[in-house]
Amino acid sequence: MPNYFELFDLPVQLPVDVSLLTAHYQQLQKQYHPDNFATANDNDKMVMVQKSAIINDGYHTLKNPIKAAEHLLSLKGFDVATEQNIIHDADFLMEQFVLREKLEDIESQDNFVILDDFHSEVFARQRDVYKQLLEFINKQDWEAALNQIFKIRYLTRLIEQIEKLQEKQYAL
Repeated sequence: MPNYFELFDLPVQLPVDVSLLTAHYQQLQKQYHPDNFATANDNDKMVMVQKSAIINDGYHTLKNPIKAAEHLLSLKGFDVATEQNIIHDADFLMEQFVLREKLEDIESQDNFVILDDFHSEVFARQRDVYKQLLEFINKQDWEAALNQIFKIRYLTRLIEQIEKLQEKQYAL
């Protein structure tokens, strides 16, 4: 797996400096863009297309705060792709249960304002969990950081459900 921090000559830290990331991305894109190799042989063209794809993937990964954290943890040897990891935080799991029940209640009320407020509430909760993630990363408490990633995924799925419901309500 490529180290995107190295690729963009960035320090291995979060949050990522997006302006520096963007500047390095644009520089690399100019250097390795496949159009610059139109007269090259097929093998060299393929290499440049692959390099350009890695640059694009790295940019989009590091630009997204959650994906950047996942990438950092994967560089530390953690399997962030596995969905089989279990959250052992009973309070968090209970909170998720309550939030999902609340979403079901809101859905039956068919109220735009309540749904929008709930979206803001869950989004704020996700931000709090992300802040805790950064704290664990700064302390190099990788296990706790990984647990925060899994919590963020729970909240992300809930946010996606809320947004689908918003789209459905607004389409009426």
